[in-house]
Amino acid sequence: MTLRILSYNILYGGEDRLPLIASIIQAQQADVVALLEANSRDNAETLAKQLGMDLTFGESNSDFHVAWLSKLPVIRAKNYRFPVLAKTLLEIDISWEGIPLALFATHLTAGRNEEHERYRVGEMQVILEVLQSLGDRPHALVGDLNTLDPKDVPELPMEITVGTKQSQLQPATISWQVYSLLTNAGYVDCYRLANPTEQGFTYTRPHPVIRIDYIFATPSLAQRLSACEVVVGEDAMIASDHLPIWAEFK
Repeated sequence: MTLRILSYNILYGGEDRLPLIASIIQAQQADVVALLEANSRDNAETLAKQLGMDLTFGESNSDFHVAWLSKLPVIRAKNYRFPVLAKTLLEIDISWEGIPLALFATHLTAGRNEEHERYRVGEMQVILEVLQSLGDRPHALVGDLNTLDPKDVPELPMEITVGTKQSQLQPATISWQVYSLLTNAGYVDCYRLANPTEQGFTYTRPHPVIRIDYIFATPSLAQRLSACEVVVGEDAMIASDHLPIWAEFK
């Protein structure tokens, strides 16, 4: 049985873009969908109804909630709203080929300087404690991690705002540690595994410039990866400031 997982930051709950967002998700034929910036529970419920999927909603430590939509029965759900997290970590367990598969979605703190990355490191350390408690069970972590693969080369420069001042930042000067925490713990970057040389930019403002949305899998699950792609096109460019990413396992 094929399993397709999609991760999508829908920007401020989707607002008046819900029909377009629903159309994009439906076109990808995803079995489970992680929604980041699911600010409005009503909007998340509307998407679930339009797509014929069940909703699991994770209240966050901010207005930027996390949600899962699933066509498959959810046999367990848990929201890890740790104080250190800017948002939250939402787990659902689904039954895939008769085996429980744990899926986690999160949205790490934003920001493009060393202080922000240090905060994300603290978030990821707590998240990894949860993930690694599963031992050898196959599982995946998806979402907007707001960090880079140190080997990726974004289009430069990027503008950042610190207080009221705007400045130019060369991302290569930052010690991007979150990605390495995951890979050192054994997790596999599904997009990079399937696309060794593609840029795979997922953040689109003012144009596709950086890859910050990920699907990470345990090695046993990654062995069954058949494809992983970023959804591109005119509709995707206007539906949100992020492009959705999906991974398919067989």
